[in-house]
Amino acid sequence: MKLRTFKYLTVEGFKNVWVNRMMSLASIGVLVACMLIMGVAIAFSKNVDYALGTIEENNVARVYYDEALSEEDARAINAKIAEMDNVKSVRFIPKSEGLQTVIDDMDDQYSSLFEFIEDENPLPDATEVKFEDLEKFNETVTALEKLDGVNSVGSQRELAEQLTSIRHTVTVAGAWIIVLLVVIALVIVCNTIRITMYSRKLEISIMKAVGATNGFIRFPFLVEGMVLGVLAAGFSTALTYAVYRLILNMAVGKLSGISFTLLPFRSFALPLIGIFMFIGIVIGLVGSTIIITKYLNKEGSEFRAL
Repeated sequence: MKLRTFKYLTVEGFKNVWVNRMMSLASIGVLVACMLIMGVAIAFSKNVDYALGTIEENNVARVYYDEALSEEDARAINAKIAEMDNVKSVRFIPKSEGLQTVIDDMDDQYSSLFEFIEDENPLPDATEVKFEDLEKFNETVTALEKLDGVNSVGSQRELAEQLTSIRHTVTVAGAWIIVLLVVIALVIVCNTIRITMYSRKLEISIMKAVGATNGFIRFPFLVEGMVLGVLAAGFSTALTYAVYRLILNMAVGKLSGISFTLLPFRSFALPLIGIFMFIGIVIGLVGSTIIITKYLNKEGSEFRAL
């Protein structure tokens, strides 16, 4: 395609958006609504994932060793645990540190009761274990329990299972929402291109009659679809930011006494813009291609019949 032809067809695509501006605005509005819902869903998913990650950091298992085991032997087992699969980090807790932690957690009036047992500490040595993947929580705890010299493993299995279930639900629900909104947006763009195409039915018929190729006729409609998608992506990003800022300001006031923070918008802004642009352009191209191809095939069959 010559550069002059390319420029001409590109300008025609932009003109189509302006000439059919009412329908274009309606299409952009629906696309923005779909992308806004999608953006809020993505932001919610990012924050849930962040919150779960924060909780996971504090969700640890504690391995208690046999009381008859020496500290040297306990540290040797601790080293083995550090090399196990799905173990992110370990921290050895000598029995003296464990007892001091118990004393520090008690009120001053009760802490003196533990002074007489400092020489004969009844607590065992222990290891605090953090996991990389909570989905493998149960099998890792089971492997820890089977180690020689381990007396018991204290863990929060139910919490780990709940966290895994929540993450899975959010991921699946978010994926279905995105798929549904993409389908809706595709239908809207198809209808817009169809209306534009039928408003230029006579012009297209004349171009076909004088020998214009399908690619020549199709190109402006592809540009129109892309422009609609890009404009919708830009407006959607701005609106998503505004809505998220509103939610963020409300959360600061409502959750001031709770140890919980929302992610700043900039932490996922670039991926969100990329997703919006990609979806907008792809939907515009696919919608335009589907409609104009069906129309040109039908129009071509009519000319062949003549």
